Amino acid sequence: MAEEISKADVLAVKPDCRAGAAAEAQGENVAIGKANNTPARLFVLALMAGLQIGFGALFMTYVKADQTLSFAASSLLGGLAFSLGLLCVIVAGSELFTGNCLMVMGACSKRITWAKTIKNWVIVWIGNFLGSLVLVAVVVGAGFMSMKAGDNTVGNQMVTVAAGKINLGPMQIFCRGIVCNVLVCLAVWMGFCGRTVIDKVFTSMMPVIAFVALGGEHCVANMFFLPMGVVASNSGYGSQVLTMGGALYNIGLATVGNIVGGCIFVGLVYWFSYRKKETK
Repeated sequence: MAEEISKADVLAVKPDCRAGAAAEAQGENVAIGKANNTPARLFVLALMAGLQIGFGALFMTYVKADQTLSFAASSLLGGLAFSLGLLCVIVAGSELFTGNCLMVMGACSKRITWAKTIKNWVIVWIGNFLGSLVLVAVVVGAGFMSMKAGDNTVGNQMVTVAAGKINLGPMQIFCRGIVCNVLVCLAVWMGFCGRTVIDKVFTSMMPVIAFVALGGEHCVANMFFLPMGVVASNSGYGSQVLTMGGALYNIGLATVGNIVGGCIFVGLVYWFSYRKKETK
């Protein structure tokens, strides 16, 4: 006999998305959970996010290695491939530094302390970096750099992507970091609005495709792109010699830009606009 579904169960399933105030409250609740998690669990989940974003970056590199694609097709398909990473973070659940910039909503409402917020960011940033480096080592061991896409190799494309990022000027990296995390945090914010997996998938994909197509600088993605490019360069791929100094230069500036874009342009704006005001 099939299990009976009560009227309360039916009413609990809502097809609509959360409105702004409810999404902001959801964001604060998520921030509380992140702030109160143990350092060990935060670190392990941050490692996972580094791997997940790295897989999206690797998938994007494979797609863009095909030089027969037009600029528009390469940008669109590359962004679509990269969205794999954020989808894994949002749906499977892990700790991503750029998305955690939205924790400012909980801190500004004094539901978590700034000390816990910053502690979370530091642990997660380090975990994301180490997770990305683990994937770099796995990619090298798997021999993926030698795979070909027509006349181009994946290793050559890895150097091309990394060189393009490292050779940007400091203001370009900073501003592209702002653009990137405005879009990433909008994707996460709209995920707060959604109630189902399908809601979260479709609302997060377009902002990610946009920031990739626009050339945004995502510090966690660059934790994979740039070390991978350095390894590929030192393995004889590409025509440019890349160093870890250049990689860290980009990642540092992108991190600052991501903080500004995510915390100020998304987190603080929506906190100010939709937070629940206390009544006396």
